[in-house]
Formats: sequence, structure tokens, C-alpha cells
Amino acid sequence: MQTRPTALDESFSLNAPSLPQANQAGVIDIAALSPGEFVLVRIPNDQIDLWHPTPGDTVWAYLTDPQSGVIVLSEIAVVVDDPNVASWDAKFDPGKIPNGTYKATYQKWNLVNDVASSSATPVTIQGSTAAGYPGPTFPEASDGVLYYSTIATVDGAHVRTNYGLQPGDQVTFHWQGFDKWGNALPKAAYKTQPALNVAEEDCDKGYIADKIPALNIRAVGDLGSGAAYYEVLREGVNHTSLETNVVTSWSDIATLQVTSTAGAPKASTQPTDLYPCNCGTVFGEPGLDVTISVTAGQIVEADPGDPTIYKTRLDSYGLASFSVSSNDQPVSIITVHANKVAGMPSVPATFGDYLDGSAAAGIEKYAYTTYVPSDGVTACTIYFQVMDAFVDQTVTVTIVDTNCQATIVGADLETPKTRVVYLNDDGSGSAQIVDKCAEKVQVAFSVTGQAQMLPLQYPVEFISFPSV
Repeated sequence: MQTRPTALDESFSLNAPSLPQANQAGVIDIAALSPGEFVLVRIPNDQIDLWHPTPGDTVWAYLTDPQSGVIVLSEIAVVVDDPNVASWDAKFDPGKIPNGTYKATYQKWNLVNDVASSSATPVTIQGSTAAGYPGPTFPEASDGVLYYSTIATVDGAHVRTNYGLQPGDQVTFHWQGFDKWGNALPKAAYKTQPALNVAEEDCDKGYIADKIPALNIRAVGDLGSGAAYYEVLREGVNHTSLETNVVTSWSDIATLQVTSTAGAPKASTQPTDLYPCNCGTVFGEPGLDVTISVTAGQIVEADPGDPTIYKTRLDSYGLASFSVSSNDQPVSIITVHANKVAGMPSVPATFGDYLDGSAAAGIEKYAYTTYVPSDGVTACTIYFQVMDAFVDQTVTVTIVDTNCQATIVGADLETPKTRVVYLNDDGSGSAQIVDKCAEKVQVAFSVTGQAQMLPLQYPVEFISFPSV
């Protein structure tokens, strides 16, 4: 198996970039640029034996302040279209580069996430109007890259201030994540709440820090990026820092993980208009081809010719989802295999019978899934059948815990913890619940207007996945 170089592996060092706007002294005068003109870092295509440029390769360029460690990232990634050109230009917004001396470097990723880094070219920026406190730093970033293993180890990424702190300052960090095409992702946004109060001990160590949650970073996927800045409220005046940018890389993921929900009812006991399933999720290196197999039942997404085997490819987030149903077997073992990864992780998917309902709630029987990944996407599903007298009614589902983060899919945005569900012709129905927090959530439901709400036998458990 090929050994992947890292950002610090000098044996894979690519030639340094050039700066076509710099004078002979290596200085770029921002004031001399035309309106709307970008600062350019030129990436040479002169190491065919090492790079082997291929359409789809991605390149990010960096300007790093060696004194503060603050990194300015190119506006968007350079994506190789024509591998035969002499060079590619990475563009920087001059309004985001303060005056100073920087190291210009670049990193390239190919389609299988092998990464190589360049040596540096020094450049001095003058004539800049970029103002504000210096941008924050990311202590876990390696040459401007947040690798997955680091994010998993600390369950996120720490971000620090980079200015002269004073006791009583109030600091708020902001983070916005982007996919690899540069699109802002609302689910990747984060803001410190409440603001951090600077104490004497913070001044002694020279910084105050926050941690961007792993969920907000994972949301950008492989080769995504993020921009962070902070605001300082000092004596009633708000000061805003410059931005610091980082790139994400899942290229260091070396194992596979798999999980499955539990508790879906067996098909042989279900109402005719429901098709209950357990939801499975695989996590690994983005773009990896995987084979998923089950010992009982069937994978819904599989080829009908052999529904026990499903071949798929992990997406740019390193994920693949699938559904498993069982007619009468209580357990199906899910196993995942990939040719280039050692080990074949497996997990049980368990199936049960419907539970007895409640006449006071108008529910004949019900079932539900649990052990659900807390990714805000994978859902716990509640399946139910009302009593014959209520087949033309609706069912109201409510999340009892008002302080939890769980919400009901399809609920009104103003009342995300309650939803009225319309029934199938046979009086059956279902509701889905998602969560972004690993926690246990109690849910109750009844025919709308009935005196009693029927609680689930046990709370739904949302789990952290992937685990590392």
C-alpha cells in the first residue's frame, strides 16, 4: 500500500512557488495593484516525475507569517483542468493580507488524497490597508491543514486569539466552514456563546481559546476549508480581528468504522403500509470503495439479484449510508470490507416485535429504532399502528425533553419538537427524529386529542459516530 506523504514530509517536497507581482527584492506593493486585482502565488508544473498532475487534482496556496503563525489561505482551491500547462495561479484577496513578511507555499492533493507540500518562497507585503487585530491561530493545524485524526483526538479544533489581552476583555470567536468548491455551509458555522471573559491568568499565558466542535468541522468534508476570526469587546468598543483560514484533510484515515441502529420491527410483524429498517453507516477514507454484507435479511439499496451484498463508494465526508430489513430473523451481522484497508469491522443490527400500545392513547402497537448517530441526518424512526376506531385520525408526536437538541423531521420550524403525522390507509404511520448531540431523548405520542400520551418504553439513544 502506498505511503501517504504528510504536510511535513520533506522527502516529498515540491518546488517552491513564484510571485509574479513581486519586485527583485521580493516585495509586493498592494497599493500598486489595480482595483480588483488579486495577489498571485504561481504554482509551477515542473516536477512531472513527482507530481504526475491529473485533472481533478486540488491545490491550495498559503501565505504564512513565521512570527505569529497566522496563515492566509488562497481564496479558492486551484483545481487542475489541463495537466500540461506550465503553471497555475492561486489568488489571494489583498484586503486580507496585512503588511509583513510571509512564506509562500502550496499543497496538492490528488483524487485518492495523496498529499505533497512545497518548499517556501519569502515575500514581503507593503502598502496594505488590511486593518484589525491579528487573525487567530489553530494550534492543532499542520501547515494550515486540519487533519482528521487531530480533529478526532481533541473532538474539534482549538482556536486562539493573537492580540494583547487585557483583563475584562470579552472575546467571541466565529467560524464558517466551506465545502471544497468554496460554498458556505450553514451547518458548519459556529460562534462562541456566551462570550469569553479575559482573566489575569489568560493575560499571563498570552491568549484565550475556544474549541470549534468536531461536528462543525466534519460538516465541510474532505478538502473543505474554514475561516475563523474573533471579536474583542473592550470598554464598550468592539474590535474585529483579521481572518485565519485552514483546509481540512481526511487523507490520514486508515481504518473503517461501521454502526447500525437497533430495534426496527421484523417485516413479518409489520403493518402492510410500513417498511421498517435499521439504518447503517460506514465511515472511512473519502472515495474508498467498500463492500457491505449482511448475514440475514436484505440491504435495501443492494442489487435485487443478491440483496445481502452492497457495493458503494464513500463520499467526500467519508460516509456511506444504507438500510437493512429482516423478515423474521432477530439479528443480522453487518460486515464492511475494502481492499486497501486491513480488517473487516462488523456490527449487529437487531430486529424485534411490535410493543403493545395504549387504549387511552389510541395506539394499538408501536416500535422504534435507537443507537442512532448524532449527525443531524441519520434518524430514529418510530413506527405505529392506531386502533381501528382512529384510522382516519392523525397522530401527534412530541419530544418530551425540552432541553435536548433533538428535533422531529418535517416539524414546523417554530415547534421543532412536535409534529402531527397523517396516517396510511391501514392506520399505520411513522415519524423520524434527528439529533446533533450524543444524548438520550424521551418521546411520547398519541392519536391527536386523546387524553394520554404514550411514552416510548426506553429513551432513544443518540451516539457519537464516528468514534474517533
